[in-house]
Amino acid sequence: MNNERTLRTVIMRGGSSKALFVAEADLPREAGARDRFLLALFGSPDKRQIDGLGGADYLTSKCAIIGPPTLEGADVDYTIAQVSVEHPVVSFDTNCGNISAAVGPYAIEEGIVKAVEPWTEVRVHNTNTGKILRLQVPVRDGRPVSDGDFEIDGVPGSGAEIKLDFALTVGAATGRLLPTGHASDRIDCETLGRSVEISVVDVANPCVYVRARDLGLSGYEPPGTLGASSYAALEEIRRKSGALAGIESYLLPFQITVAEPADYQAYVSGRPVPASSFDVGAHLHMEGTVHKAYAGTGATCLAVAARIEGTVVHAVCRRRDVAQPIRIGHPSGILGIVADVGRDGDRWQVRQVLFSRTARRLMEGTAFLSASRL
Repeated sequence: MNNERTLRTVIMRGGSSKALFVAEADLPREAGARDRFLLALFGSPDKRQIDGLGGADYLTSKCAIIGPPTLEGADVDYTIAQVSVEHPVVSFDTNCGNISAAVGPYAIEEGIVKAVEPWTEVRVHNTNTGKILRLQVPVRDGRPVSDGDFEIDGVPGSGAEIKLDFALTVGAATGRLLPTGHASDRIDCETLGRSVEISVVDVANPCVYVRARDLGLSGYEPPGTLGASSYAALEEIRRKSGALAGIESYLLPFQITVAEPADYQAYVSGRPVPASSFDVGAHLHMEGTVHKAYAGTGATCLAVAARIEGTVVHAVCRRRDVAQPIRIGHPSGILGIVADVGRDGDRWQVRQVLFSRTARRLMEGTAFLSASRL
């Protein structure tokens, strides 16, 4: 025990992701020491993360760092650290919409925010983007409710609905809804030997969208089936579109392939997903892998992009009334996002971006870190 460091941690599921929740005050203040601490906590780099608490998957190798609010109007600060599984890298470039949903019940359970029945509003300052998210958390008997009948594709069973509004996250990384100044652009992709049309949109996290067919894909390939050449093309598109948008990041913009609706089979459940049940097919790619469901931040950005005429997403998305959700067909099923977007003169304005998740506390306890790794 003398050669180990200890840390109180809570494991929370938020949407289709899991994260270790830790207090900001319990982490080293110096950036390098903090990163070594987090790598040791998760057991990275190691593809099994066998000597740490990581789940050997991008979706379960996340840390939510919680602290007192540093922005006026916020109840709590929330920083998301994406801990690489196989590389000694900790990224603070992005927010995670799924884990954002878990910050609300966590803040209430920890006594940071006072519980108010039947709904408690939690205003979360995401320090990665400098934006405030507004969460509505169901509460009963002074505690967040976790049981309910709200279902999410990619998550077994059902839970209590947590409502999130991302309308205040426009320009999260760049300060602009359309970072290049255009709804779409063309870039030369040497990997493909031709130019491709792309759209870069920045809501919650900046994303670059490209038609799946422009990469020789259907857009409905199951996770784990894309070849190295496809990922090389996507990475080249990420780098070049990022440069065009003024983004310098290890992970951003998220790489999204989009396609017109088509019948496919859900990756997790195996059930058929008919083309008539959704409006646009989308896969989120990152670090040579595909998200097995769909990121909440990526979904809010995509729904906004679908409302903006001239984007790649708008071109392939089935038209929907503004009051109706944009239904995204992802590897594990369907995710609906309400996006109220309209023109104000020659500018696009995002009035509202709503989606719902479920979340619950899975475990709390003491983590033991090997001092030799720190």
